[in-house]
Amino acid sequence: MIVIMKKLSLIMLFCAAIGVSFAQKNQEPVAPDMPIDEDTKLITYQEVIQEKGTAQELYDRALVWTKSFYKNTAEVIRSADTVKKELNIYSSVRVYSHQKDGSKLTKNIVYYNFKLECKEGRYRYTITDFNYRATAAAPIEIWLDKTNKKWDPECFVNLQEVDEQIQALLSSLVDGMQPPVVKNDEW
Repeated sequence: MIVIMKKLSLIMLFCAAIGVSFAQKNQEPVAPDMPIDEDTKLITYQEVIQEKGTAQELYDRALVWTKSFYKNTAEVIRSADTVKKELNIYSSVRVYSHQKDGSKLTKNIVYYNFKLECKEGRYRYTITDFNYRATAAAPIEIWLDKTNKKWDPECFVNLQEVDEQIQALLSSLVDGMQPPVVKNDEW
């Protein structure tokens, strides 16, 4: 009797696992929550951050952060305006094709424009104009359009990858823009 109960329990567990597996495959993919500019309709990350410092101090911190975050600053910095206290950066993040075996291969490179503006006691970042390389530069906003003939569920995964990488960049920026800690070496 106990053997029959164990077998029955295993069969029920197996059936439940199959049901969950089919339910997951049939779930409707959901687009990640990306910030869309109301005017341009482009994915745009923008925020004003209050931070101690003069415009020059904030600009200097922005330069130091840029040099530590990006590998080749000569390549990514498009302009550095010391009068307006602005940095214009053009860089990229990678998106991947996810294989059935769990591995991932680089699918494409997504380029973006990044502007940092510094004023007394605050700075503003704007990250926008995301494009991937196709036969011509194509905006990634088309990955949000499920009616597009080139859309597939991995588009949402790729948008999530872009968002995660930009969020990591912004977290690093906020940390890098804080005033340096002054050590008092009294002995």
